[in-house]
Amino acid sequence: MEEVFVKSYELTYSHIDWRGTVRPASYFDFMQDAATVHAQMAHMDRDDLGVIWVLSRMHAEFERPLTAYEHLELSTWCAGIKGASWLRAFGFAVDGEPVGRAISSWVILDPKSHRILRPTSVPAAADYICADRTTLPMPGKLTLSELPLHHTYRVEYSDLDINRHLNNVRIAALVSDALDLGAHDFVRSLQINYTAETPLGVVLKLYAERAGDTFAVQGTAEGQVRFEAAGTFGRLG
Repeated sequence: MEEVFVKSYELTYSHIDWRGTVRPASYFDFMQDAATVHAQMAHMDRDDLGVIWVLSRMHAEFERPLTAYEHLELSTWCAGIKGASWLRAFGFAVDGEPVGRAISSWVILDPKSHRILRPTSVPAAADYICADRTTLPMPGKLTLSELPLHHTYRVEYSDLDINRHLNNVRIAALVSDALDLGAHDFVRSLQINYTAETPLGVVLKLYAERAGDTFAVQGTAEGQVRFEAAGTFGRLG
């Protein structure tokens, strides 16, 4: 198996927003797909290891907005292990030119207890590939102040992933919904920290605030923070 896995995606209008640019959630969709395929190739997916892979944090940076029918080349590689976290990095390119990058942090859970398993408890961790490539720093904690309520959202069937919880890609979409993106706003960077699982039927409260070219979003339900996000805006045009 190659240390760096590369997959191409054609951007269609299903990935495009009303301004004609790619939705932030589309990048998360592509990264989820590429990471899953690469893990299967490495025999490190949920079935091979007998564990549940859970995305803990994702930080992405984008050089420019993308448009319909551009071809995105997505590279991904295992970026090492730190503590209980398995790191996976990504690079985005169009026609050979870099257009963004990302770093993600994952943990593995026992399928019965849902407790975090240390990588040292998994023999396959010894073979976890760490490609010699430049990556972003490991995503850290987000410290958000009290934010005003933006909207509420009930988790439904189409929001669920294979673990029967709110999919991380859908969370990226909910974060974007709370940004009130204007005609000239471009999400230049976005970090999402996934702090708790959210099952079917739960009603989320989305809190959001913009301060200049920065933003923060928090999703809570039943008195518990389920995810937090922060990032920066650029300008279209």
